[in-house]
Amino acid sequence: MHIRLAAAADVPALAELFRQSVLAVAPQRYTLEQTQAWVSFATDLEAFRAFILAVTTYVAEDATGIVGFAGIGQDGHVASAYVRPDCIHRGIGSALMQRLLAYADSQGLQRLYGEASEFSLGLFLKFGFRQYDTEVVERQGVRFSRYLVEKLRRDNSGPESRRIGGPLL
Repeated sequence: MHIRLAAAADVPALAELFRQSVLAVAPQRYTLEQTQAWVSFATDLEAFRAFILAVTTYVAEDATGIVGFAGIGQDGHVASAYVRPDCIHRGIGSALMQRLLAYADSQGLQRLYGEASEFSLGLFLKFGFRQYDTEVVERQGVRFSRYLVEKLRRDNSGPESRRIGGPLL
């Protein structure tokens, strides 16, 4: 597997991967109405382009093509983490999260945060994020609950405090 930065030319393929991923996993824990509202985001290519390109997005590829993507903003917001449905549980999400953490470390980010779904929460927790709240958001008139997660970086001196992977505050 190879991980690289996303390019504008990737947007249609990433939108399709997003669509496939949501359609494959969302019905297991979300209503049909919620699934349809979630997946519809991929049909607005301009909004989806901004979702991908307004942050630093990494794309994972193998011999079969693009198998996942994850993005992070300059403020530490983990904007996305999606894996192609036929590639789930192969370490792709973990590899992408490791890349996001390395980016955060290289940028000296003090806090990483994101909004996790029922499916991505486990990935965040695996990498030392903590759930600090839940929120309800509305998309196209449909309400969703999601988990607010964060990973704090120690602000003390010493080698452990310089790593995102260090102990949480």
